[in-house]
Amino acid sequence: MDDIELSAEDRALRDLVRRLAGERIAGEARRIDEAEEYPASSMRLLGEAGLFGLLIPERYGGQGAGMRQYALATEELARACAATTTAFITQTHAMLPILAVGDDEQKRRWLPGLAAGRALGAIAITEPEAGTDVPALATRAVRDGDGYVVSGRKMFITSGGVADLITLFARTSPGRDGISVFVVEARSPGVRPGRPLAKMGIRASNTVELAFDEVRVPVTARLGAEGIGFHTAVHVLSDARISTAAQAVGIAQRAYDIADAFTRQRRQFGRPVQEFQAVQLRLADMYIAVVTARLLVQRLARFVDAAPDGNRAVEAAAAKVYCSDVAMRVAGDAVQLMGGYGYMREFEAERCMRDAKITQIYDGTNDVNRLVLARQLAKRST
Repeated sequence: MDDIELSAEDRALRDLVRRLAGERIAGEARRIDEAEEYPASSMRLLGEAGLFGLLIPERYGGQGAGMRQYALATEELARACAATTTAFITQTHAMLPILAVGDDEQKRRWLPGLAAGRALGAIAITEPEAGTDVPALATRAVRDGDGYVVSGRKMFITSGGVADLITLFARTSPGRDGISVFVVEARSPGVRPGRPLAKMGIRASNTVELAFDEVRVPVTARLGAEGIGFHTAVHVLSDARISTAAQAVGIAQRAYDIADAFTRQRRQFGRPVQEFQAVQLRLADMYIAVVTARLLVQRLARFVDAAPDGNRAVEAAAAKVYCSDVAMRVAGDAVQLMGGYGYMREFEAERCMRDAKITQIYDGTNDVNRLVLARQLAKRST
């Protein structure tokens, strides 16, 4: 049934990613999680397959495939390894501001390398005292001749310790409209990544604090005009929430698959536990939740492809909240159905549960997204 609305190209892309993820990525997931090791070989594989460029037009070195295929690829990767998926979607998120507000020369300069995986990217918005509250960010970019001097700190930056390019949001003047966007060479003097942060889940993804100590950035590295950073962040975060929703669906699907397989072979009272009605009903609810979440992501992705400049902030927030809640609930149910085995690190269900939690937190916590949704829906009804 999932194939009904997929084109031949969609199915081919999904099957390619499913094969790569199953054969080359899934087998490494447990090891890199335990070692907290960045999935460098998997990222090279994804770059060679052209998957970083799914949202990038062909004239800038991408595939020009659109949000539908990007969401399909993200889900399939998350079924294999959520941490690798976090690195994968971060590569895309780093490119989105360049694609949205960069000029043609800037797009030709940076996008081909990022789309091919020759360069790794990170996006730096969050700060120790400014997360979802983007207008509160304090990192400053002070104009100095033909460039800027950047000083400040960024927190929880995915791939910040391995990136070649950092898409940076910094303040150039006071107020909400005083935020600007820059592309910073990660090896510029004064850019100092901290040690990788120890996390509950997605342990193999690289997450660091970034310090900018009087980093000189040329004016040609500023994307668009000064002051467009806040509106650019709003646009980028909407698409990032689609990434998170698709990732959450993949985690939920994997958790369901694990629970289904386990309850078929696990025997109690002389028969497989899946023959007990209580187990069947829980599995049915898990399946319903996963399918519903997938349909929500696909519907939103179709909208984005049909109206690339359309406002999808409300729908993206709704998808992110719903799908991440589904991932956490389904992963928790998988652990519960497996009993003590589900709680053991030897089995994959506990990793699904740890990984699912972050989808409720990054790209705007679900609490904040619900608040934003409520306010926007109230405006619609007046």
